[in-house]
Amino acid sequence: MNRESLVSIFIVVLLIAQGSIVVGGYQPSGSIEQQTQTPDAGATPDFELVSVASNVPVDGTGNLSLTFENTGEDITNARIAVQSPNESVRFGQSRNASRSVGNWSSDERRTVTYRLLAEEFAEIRNYPFQAFISYTTANGSRERAGPYTFDVRPTERIRLERFEVTDISSNVQSGDTGTISLTLENTGRDVSDAIISLQSQNNQLRLGESRNASQFVNEWVTDEDVQVEYQVTASNDTVGGSYPFSISVSYREDGSRNRTESQLIGIIPAPEQSFSLSDVNSTLRVGDEGVVSGRVTNEGPQTAPNAVLVLQSQGENVFPRETEYALGTLDSGETLPVRYRIDVSDSADRGPRQFSFVVRYQNQDGDPRQSKPLETAVRVSPQRDEFVIRSQSASVEAGSSSTISLVITNNDDRVLRNIDARAFVDSPLTLEEDQAFVPRLEPNESATISFSLSADSGTLAGTYPMSVDFQYETPDGESRLSDTYEVPVRLSEPEGNDLLSFLSGGIGFPLIFVLGVVLLGVGGFVVFRRWQGG
Repeated sequence: MNRESLVSIFIVVLLIAQGSIVVGGYQPSGSIEQQTQTPDAGATPDFELVSVASNVPVDGTGNLSLTFENTGEDITNARIAVQSPNESVRFGQSRNASRSVGNWSSDERRTVTYRLLAEEFAEIRNYPFQAFISYTTANGSRERAGPYTFDVRPTERIRLERFEVTDISSNVQSGDTGTISLTLENTGRDVSDAIISLQSQNNQLRLGESRNASQFVNEWVTDEDVQVEYQVTASNDTVGGSYPFSISVSYREDGSRNRTESQLIGIIPAPEQSFSLSDVNSTLRVGDEGVVSGRVTNEGPQTAPNAVLVLQSQGENVFPRETEYALGTLDSGETLPVRYRIDVSDSADRGPRQFSFVVRYQNQDGDPRQSKPLETAVRVSPQRDEFVIRSQSASVEAGSSSTISLVITNNDDRVLRNIDARAFVDSPLTLEEDQAFVPRLEPNESATISFSLSADSGTLAGTYPMSVDFQYETPDGESRLSDTYEVPVRLSEPEGNDLLSFLSGGIGFPLIFVLGVVLLGVGGFVVFRRWQGG
């Protein structure tokens, strides 16, 4: 081997190492989000590509449908991206496309559909494509899986002798009614009174109430493209794949009626529209108002115009302020927060409640539709007081005044504002100042309030009640009145006046009277004895 050969071999090895030359395959250009490396050979796949279906003709457009199964754990914010190897078969103007599939449960299958274009110079052969799946795990990290390789094979144009089908599209979804749109080109002479007939070859997709439908074209000149649409209803059991329809054209030319032979075309319906409800939280409590919040996601595959989340059932003794939450137009994969204000009566039971929601929306033809029920468990907590009260100083002497100090703590989960405290007492107590005010209390925050109190003189020592209630505002501006709290007030006798108090009230006066009589008697007896002795 001469020197020139060794140099050539060295250059080739160097180019292979740099990636300029690929051995045993192709090197795709472009990127999907970010270029992803192939997983290690020992890595366990989290997804399985179940089926691939396409109906794109050469020099035309069609659909590509992929069905994946999640063989791993539950994930969120999932997105399926695909990449074409070259310009011959691509996604419109780009070789990349992606679809959001939102939340994805374990063992659940998801189907995504893409619009595909095959150029006139595309060959009828297998083109290798790649798919990647990006998603968020339970711990919040962002992961990617793939590549998953599959083939797309363009078909010949469907030729009806002198007519060709150049475009096939549909917005038909499983369990719904949609539209099949076909574009045909007249490659022959001018014709008139053309009837384009379509017939379903399966039970899952029907043209209205039957399997047949037709569209009329009055004048159809040479090289003209004509677009026709058919109303189609898909059953709930349609899955990812291509469903056959036969198409034929009858027409009038030179005064005679002619009809083409029927040809088969494939229609790929989209999966059923679905929604999910996640991150449901509850502040509901027996005898109080609370909030149920969460996040609703359009799992696709289509956009849901004029969507509304409706609370259909929530059990007894639970009263929502509103049952509908407007979402607006919810794109496929989009998530929006929702929030319901709900009152729970005093007679309600604590514990979990089953709430049922549905999403009302419009399909692609503007017809009203409703999702399957979205069930979720909502917890109702036991009843509790809004405030916790602790006496810091609650005593008074008979015949005097005192300041009663109370420490109040916000026992609610919300910020409470404009807290107006009022106190009430009965005789022998009298309130000289019966009102206190606290501008704001955070949850678990405390403040000290005071009332001026006096007690009647001559009142026996003991414990007497003082009642306190609170009027306050919740975060949404609603004014509420709390339950009444009982505060014990200790009443004591004045210091140093125990004997006086004893003698001046109660049984003191009768006892003094008796003692006086006894003393007078004893004194009289002594005087009498002395008088006798003298």
